[in-house]
Amino acid sequence: MDEEVPEWLKVLSRGPNDIVTRYSGYVINGYRFHTRKREARLKTQNSGVTLDAVTQSFRNAKDENPEKIRVTYYGAVTDILELDYYGQFKYVLFKCDWFVAEEEDKYGLPCVYFNKKCYKDDPYVLASQVQQCFFIEDPFNKNRHYVLKALPRDSFDMGECLSSDGQEYEISTNLDISKDDCEVDLVRKDVPDDIFEKPLSEHKWRKRK
Repeated sequence: MDEEVPEWLKVLSRGPNDIVTRYSGYVINGYRFHTRKREARLKTQNSGVTLDAVTQSFRNAKDENPEKIRVTYYGAVTDILELDYYGQFKYVLFKCDWFVAEEEDKYGLPCVYFNKKCYKDDPYVLASQVQQCFFIEDPFNKNRHYVLKALPRDSFDMGECLSSDGQEYEISTNLDISKDDCEVDLVRKDVPDDIFEKPLSEHKWRKRK
């Protein structure tokens, strides 16, 4: 039975190394990302991320044909962590502040509010899943920002940023993730709750002796 389990699944089940690599910048999918802390020292903006996800939506409890809807998230990178599965493979996670978003205005631009954060119990996302976006501050409301999606650049146009040296990207290899071990509620709060009613006739009642 043990021989039927793929080797990659065995490695994944053991969990990552307790010591991870932390970056202040990362290049992936034609985008250059910076953490908000590093971005504060720069004139450019590279911390904005956007993610599209597809989920099922039910009209009511009796709906047997749910529709697939696309949900878009907007946030900013606060930390970049690389998990090492003992040399077998690695995964890069972005820890993000996610913002409450409004529907697109008449010009087709969505907007977010920096003072209204959401999904605080689910801040991480795979770096390979995100795209980059820029936030433009509303001149009449400093907490409101309009969202503009960035276009990915070709790899040859990324310059020296493809290397992960200490000059371009600050790296800390002494981060112990075992100290941040806590329970997380695996509950999705970004879609409406579905309530299913069960007729009382289906219950079996028995008298107590």
